[in-house]
Amino acid sequence: MRLRLPKRQPGTPGEEAFLVHCSETLDRSLPGLRTVLMIAGLIAAAARLGQIADFLFVTGLLFHFAISFEHWWIAKRTH
Repeated sequence: MRLRLPKRQPGTPGEEAFLVHCSETLDRSLPGLRTVLMIAGLIAAAARLGQIADFLFVTGLLFHFAISFEHWWIAKRTH
């Protein structure tokens, strides 16, 4: 006997709107998250936590470079 699986249905507009909303919220929170991670990295370095401090600071720094590159790229494309 064959198992009948229901047909896959494409994403509904409600789910799609929710995903768009979550993506936009995450995108808006990155500059704040960048600052928090860099400050946490500095505090962790002052507390001599070693690799944790390095990870936090470098993650914040990478977010900083990514955001700066995005702004540069948008400015370059529009001019």
